[in-house]
Amino acid sequence: MSVDPKTFRASVRRDRAARTIARYKARTLLSVCDLAERRDRHLGDIRTRVPFMGLGELRPVLADPDDGDGDWFFVHEVIAITGASAEQWHQLHDEEIEEAAEEPAVLPRVDEYTNHRADGGTHQVPVCNWQMALMLALEGPWGEEMMANAMPAFRRAAIESGIADQIDVVRIAEDGTAHYTGESMAEAIRAEGPLPSAEVVREQIRRGPLGAFTDQSGR
Repeated sequence: MSVDPKTFRASVRRDRAARTIARYKARTLLSVCDLAERRDRHLGDIRTRVPFMGLGELRPVLADPDDGDGDWFFVHEVIAITGASAEQWHQLHDEEIEEAAEEPAVLPRVDEYTNHRADGGTHQVPVCNWQMALMLALEGPWGEEMMANAMPAFRRAAIESGIADQIDVVRIAEDGTAHYTGESMAEAIRAEGPLPSAEVVREQIRRGPLGAFTDQSGR
């Protein structure tokens, strides 16, 4: 169950005033509330676990306010289950910050909150949304299999959103020159054969790396 950060913030302040919660813990929780409000999300229930790409489970830091599904996660947990390295995370993080700053600027898909300790010290806890978690998974040792799992979903999304109809296909010749084929991405995708159903795509992704070895017809 997710919680509105405004409601949670009020309860933390009441507990702090009543001295039923340590001040340093209250500061940490208020920092998480700041994060949720900044991202227009609810607080996730970290007592629960969310299956992620068949690689393991993650605790949701933030959740979609409409359906309550966790969609922001602790970066250290993403690294642990994907096998990606801290260096790969830092590279993705820096690239995301740089791209988000380009005009028109948008909020990056990475963030952090401040963890306060009893001794007065603090440290930042990095978090990322599900898209960045997926990108980090693709950097890990199962990246090739993960991409094979996700491609049907990407193709379905491109077709269903209409984006594929707006993109012209460019082929690269052996000499390195590029030329338009006169077909759209949607036409090229459909030429590869029928896409698996949404149910088959979800199941393949859920199974994780093993799903890469499943026939895309669902067999």
